[in-house]
Amino acid sequence: MNTLATHPEHPEPSSGRPAPTAVRAPGLAADPPAAGPVAAPAPRRVREMSTLELGRAGEDLAAAHLEACGWQIVERNLRLRHGEIDIVALAHTTLVIVEVKTRRSFVTGVPQAAVTPDKLRRLRRLAGAYLMDHSTPHRDVRIDVVAVHAHLDGTFSLEHLEAVS
Repeated sequence: MNTLATHPEHPEPSSGRPAPTAVRAPGLAADPPAAGPVAAPAPRRVREMSTLELGRAGEDLAAAHLEACGWQIVERNLRLRHGEIDIVALAHTTLVIVEVKTRRSFVTGVPQAAVTPDKLRRLRRLAGAYLMDHSTPHRDVRIDVVAVHAHLDGTFSLEHLEAVS
């Protein structure tokens, strides 16, 4: 399991790399500017984002995290006949199917809890369909989950669960 804490109050991630003090997804409002004329409307805050926008911000953050780990992103938001794969990546010689779950609160549970046994079965089927249609230089295949929590202050925490299936 690889955890990246991007909230200033969280400790360093388990990967040994220091965590950034804060990470803001594209399009999120930063601290209000000093007094003066405003040239453009302020970007939307986390609580004002639609579910689609929030999910896209989480996927962008997950892809950036994977690339920072040295992975090659092969495909994003790949639509297949029986569903969608959020991210297909190569981690050295391992092809990784990545499911990204983003939440702004834990009212319905932690993001990774949304990856149920049924969802894992669907992801395995999608992985098989992807392998039938594409040739990628890999030796192993696995499924990972990246859970993203969007904090109301515009920062995100990310937890990368490897080999969930």
